Amino acid sequence: MEYQEYQSPSFLEAYINAFKYCLDFDDRSRRAEYWKFVGIYDFVILCLWAASKWLDSNELFIITGIFVLVHLLPLLAVLARRLHDSGHSAKWILGMFIPYVGIAVRGVILVFTLMNSGKEDNDWGESPKYYTEDE
Repeated sequence: MEYQEYQSPSFLEAYINAFKYCLDFDDRSRRAEYWKFVGIYDFVILCLWAASKWLDSNELFIITGIFVLVHLLPLLAVLARRLHDSGHSAKWILGMFIPYVGIAVRGVILVFTLMNSGKEDNDWGESPKYYTEDE
């Protein structure tokens, strides 16, 4: 069986896919899809924060809060799928909310999100990074 590498989504495709599949906690997501979504999310948060400091505006603080709430479910879903792709359970996300321990768990999750996925299937399905010639 010969594997061919799947093409990485653009930044916009990764961002749209995160919302499109925001209720899918059982599949797998590639590193590129995860980090492109997180990159856009962090960039917008940074811009909103900088604008609120520069303009000294409470309205931008409220807009930032709404932005975070709107992106919470897609962010958790794409993180769960990324953990699955690296071969780990999404239950690790729950550890982030434990006081004091959560900081260490976030570090472990960061390492997991940086790990490459294998060509073989795992408990959460086929690898989205590789597909066979037959498909």
